[in-house]
Amino acid sequence: MLFKLNRGNRELKVVEHRPWRSALMLACTIAIGLFCLLLGYDLGQNDALAEKVSIQRLSNQVQALTTQIRQFEAEAVDARLNEAVYRQASDVLRDDLTKAQQDSARLQEEITFFKGLMAPNSMERGLQIAELELTALPDSQSFEFQLLLTQVALQRSVISGTVRVEVAGVYADEKSRVDGEREVVLALTELSETQVYPLKYRFRYFQDLIGRMTLPHNFLPEQIVVTATQKGQRALRVVFPWPQAKQQ
Repeated sequence: MLFKLNRGNRELKVVEHRPWRSALMLACTIAIGLFCLLLGYDLGQNDALAEKVSIQRLSNQVQALTTQIRQFEAEAVDARLNEAVYRQASDVLRDDLTKAQQDSARLQEEITFFKGLMAPNSMERGLQIAELELTALPDSQSFEFQLLLTQVALQRSVISGTVRVEVAGVYADEKSRVDGEREVVLALTELSETQVYPLKYRFRYFQDLIGRMTLPHNFLPEQIVVTATQKGQRALRVVFPWPQAKQQ
């Protein structure tokens, strides 16, 4: 209720006091605040739940990827092991194949040798100095020689005789002189401590003569001269160039 009073030149207004209106406004404000608070809480709960679901989904993906990585690692280990096994098997097979090829070549040489030995029609008859092989010993100046003698004949009988081995070459200090080169021939007795010389042989088909020699210091070998004698026959002389020595 509003009253107006005129007092002199002044106008006074009397406003009716309504305390319930203030309470209502306060209640509305509180209600709105509570609503906003509940709404915010609810939204926060929904966001937290969504975040929790997302985290769980990511965790499951991480576990699945971890399991897959472990599986890949196990497969990689198996692959490496298989590769190592295959490589080792391949190396063994390659070595076996190389050895088989070497054995085949050696057997072919032996077959050729024995065919020539047993079928001498196309070869010169009688005593033959067939082969000379040289092997280097740990001492760089020492060598082992293996001399193969054979007999080519339609009807073989036991033959015997002696063999001389000589090494021809020059000394390094003499070879450096243009006008002073002089070939030196050293008998096996000068190169070894052999007790029996000339070397003796006695065989029907073939025989190996094995010995050792040590070259003098600064001596450069160029040839090996082998002379075989047989009673009643002309001496057989073969000159071999100094061969490439095998390593023992």
